[in-house]
Amino acid sequence: MEQLSPLTNYRAFKRAIVASVAVLIIFIVGFSVWKSVVEYRLTIRAAELQSRGYARALKEHADRSFSEADKILLDSLDHVRTHGDINKESSGHLRDFLNRHSGYVPQISAIFLVNRDGVMFAHTDIGDRRINVADRDFFQHHRAATGNGASFLSRPVKSRVNGKWRFFLTRAVRSASGSFEGVVGASFEMEYFQEFYASLDLGKKGRIVILRKDGMMLMSQPYKESDFSADFKKSHLIRTYLPKAASGTFHIASGKALLESSGRIISYESLENFPVVVNANMGTDEVTASWRKSTYTLGLIAAAACMALIALTMLLLRQIKRIELVYRRQLEQQREISQAAASWQSTFDSVADAIWVMDLGRRIQRCNKATETIFGKDQDRVVGHLCCEVAHHGAHPLATCPFQKMLDSGQRASMQLMISGRWFEVSVDPILDGNGTITGAVHIVSDITDSKMAEERYRMLVDNLPVVTWQSDEHGNTHFISRVSEKIEGYTPEEIYAGGEALWFARVHQDDLQAVLKAFKGLFAGDDMYDVQYRIRHKEGHWIWVHDFAYATTLQGGVRVAHGVFSDVSARKQAEDERDELEMRLSQSQKMEAIGHLAGGIAHDFNNLLTPILGYAEMAVASIPDSDPLLTKLSGIIAAAHKAKDLTRQLLSFGRQRPVSAEPVDLNEVIISFNDILRRTVRESIRIDMILDPEGAYIKADRSQMEQIILNLTVNAQDAFNGVHGRINIETCRVTMDGESLRMHPGMAAGEYVLLSFRDNGCGMSADVVSHIFEPFFTTKPIGHGTGLGLATVYGIVKQHGAHIAVTSHVGEGTTFNIYFPCCEQPDSMKPQITEAGPGKHSGDATVLLVEDNDMVREMVGEMLEAAGYRIITTADPHRALELVAGNNDAVDLLVSDVVMPGMNGPELYERLVLHAPSLKVVYISGYPMNPAMRGGTLEDEVRYLQKPFTAEALLERIRQVL
Repeated sequence: MEQLSPLTNYRAFKRAIVASVAVLIIFIVGFSVWKSVVEYRLTIRAAELQSRGYARALKEHADRSFSEADKILLDSLDHVRTHGDINKESSGHLRDFLNRHSGYVPQISAIFLVNRDGVMFAHTDIGDRRINVADRDFFQHHRAATGNGASFLSRPVKSRVNGKWRFFLTRAVRSASGSFEGVVGASFEMEYFQEFYASLDLGKKGRIVILRKDGMMLMSQPYKESDFSADFKKSHLIRTYLPKAASGTFHIASGKALLESSGRIISYESLENFPVVVNANMGTDEVTASWRKSTYTLGLIAAAACMALIALTMLLLRQIKRIELVYRRQLEQQREISQAAASWQSTFDSVADAIWVMDLGRRIQRCNKATETIFGKDQDRVVGHLCCEVAHHGAHPLATCPFQKMLDSGQRASMQLMISGRWFEVSVDPILDGNGTITGAVHIVSDITDSKMAEERYRMLVDNLPVVTWQSDEHGNTHFISRVSEKIEGYTPEEIYAGGEALWFARVHQDDLQAVLKAFKGLFAGDDMYDVQYRIRHKEGHWIWVHDFAYATTLQGGVRVAHGVFSDVSARKQAEDERDELEMRLSQSQKMEAIGHLAGGIAHDFNNLLTPILGYAEMAVASIPDSDPLLTKLSGIIAAAHKAKDLTRQLLSFGRQRPVSAEPVDLNEVIISFNDILRRTVRESIRIDMILDPEGAYIKADRSQMEQIILNLTVNAQDAFNGVHGRINIETCRVTMDGESLRMHPGMAAGEYVLLSFRDNGCGMSADVVSHIFEPFFTTKPIGHGTGLGLATVYGIVKQHGAHIAVTSHVGEGTTFNIYFPCCEQPDSMKPQITEAGPGKHSGDATVLLVEDNDMVREMVGEMLEAAGYRIITTADPHRALELVAGNNDAVDLLVSDVVMPGMNGPELYERLVLHAPSLKVVYISGYPMNPAMRGGTLEDEVRYLQKPFTAEALLERIRQVL
């Protein structure tokens, strides 16, 4: 019996797995902590920079405010000295002085004078009312000081005038001898500073504080009256940081700040000319709120990853433990089998099949009792004789004897044969010694008559089924497969039997192999249904799709096998793939159309907004001198508007999935050179007119595919003529697609295009037919007169070239196909030399009728034309324009009209107006690069267009050209 290998050291293997998972968990946790620390530092650094920037801005504002106020105080002192004495001043004198003063300081609410007795006798706001302020700190400070002294900022107090909180900037008034005469001061209303600082964004918990350097708080924002009782002499700012540096940034932990209980990030700046320090501080908790949220999220992800790793590790260890138990059980079973070998003879004799033990010379050494039943010979006539003598009554073995096959292969060999009208299966198994050398054989003869007949009936059944039936073991070795396999896979059953699992799993497509193996393993585990579709390689090398279904059963002896059927579903799979591809293309086309509509609408509305912006800005530039400081700002508006104009074009740029590699060609030359073929293709009674752009129509394209488009569209147009005669117009021109025009052509990007137009005067099509004409195999022709692929081919070529195709058709009025190809640069040798016209001044004395439904555009264009000297008649309604022209005694020289308007479009209005004024000229202003009102889509040279947005210079130049 084959011995199992020694027991694997599973314990060491499990320790290695646990150690690896632990290292991975440590890495995940470490990375999470490192990322959190880095993000925290970046968050704090950004908050410090923000608070520092606000502190600097506060410093500049406070320094400027106090300096401007101090300058007014100094001017006030000069004013007092000029008049000789402070007692000669009054509130009226102060107000006159302040009104004459050149500076405007909104932060100062009032100027006042206090005499040497502490009485405020002059004030710019309260008139001649007198107030005693001898108890104010600024009065006591100046009275006690010697010399002229510097300015002094007082503590905040409630005003005795209006009850509002304010603080004062004061200076002493002294006589020529230096004696104290009184105080001149300026009062600062805190509401001014609070309203100004409220616009700064320091967060909901942010604060702005202005202090004297002795710790006296001048103001805070947000404002709380109780804050003025706080002693800032004990603050970290006054005690620790301000003595070290005049400015800086520091942090305060929770509970350490005076005005807020939360942790703070504080930046402070000292004023250069006043003993004042300003600080902007932010709540640390508020600053780090987003960091904490991301840290919690990262922590949860890391924890989930670690828990998943731990769970997977536990599952793996449990599976290893199961493998170890199974292996131990196999060892125990081996010992049990060895013990049972001693009593094999009784079992040997109880077997219903004839069993012989033979040597290498084919002599029978031992036989069981079933030999006598099958062959009618007792053991004495069997043991010691050749197997052929007992079975065939001859001295020589059969040519198909399995004994020799066993010797050659070293494995079991078998055969089936009929003896005396009954079927028997003869199998020969080798007997091996410890070195694997064959020392004998076990010969088994089984009566299989009943099973053979059942097998023949079963084989006849399965060989006539349209699907392949099969049976295999859990390793994928095929025990049975029907003959239909050769038709489907190319392999005969015999080849599959001999190939084992290599002729199944090894032929499965790599992309499908894991799914097949998983389903097959689940089948034998009893957990899942085996029902899969996969690709398998045909004997000839190509791939086929099969649908495989199976169930598992347990045979006698506990061996589980799978029974299944599979069929070739390649055709169905191909149809499904083609359907999915078509659905994908349809979805993509619908998405591109939706985006095109949206982009066109945005560009149109945006261009209508940009038109008055550009026009009014240029009119303003023209009306102010070059030295005016507003000129720079208006130039910035104009530049920004031009950038916005470019942005609308970018909104309309779309790409294709499969770009075509092509060469520059002149579409005009392709059409002309292909004309002979067209004339031979269509009937002679059909007229073909060509209206080609004289400047050429250069595109990047495949010449043969362009000829195919021309041929297919021409043949399609020919089929539209039910009678004999007809006309086909082929036109090319260069057009610019932008703004409103893109609404009419969904899917196109803004830019320069070459338009190829096919127009016929045939029977036309209904809207329902037009909606399906590009679908493959759709045709309105009788059966046998067309495949329905002509226009579908044209559509495919157009999309491959990154172009756009549109169709317009009406029953009884003909059909027009417009194809827009992206322009390309023509060869240098054929490029015309362009001479730009120099700028000129515009003026006019003509009468202009302006019709525009957009109010802003209409007002702006009217002002442009009036500034240029034109007489203007304006209206938003085309019908009103007809009434104005009919009732106007003066002739109207020019119509300036929008193209698309409610009720009547621009070209229709012009056609009705020329009936009254035959010499009337027209300029259309529109987002469309060509006239959308012309049903055929052709361009006429006499129609003048100006695309929005435009400048005043462009409008006046276009009008000058038309007139």
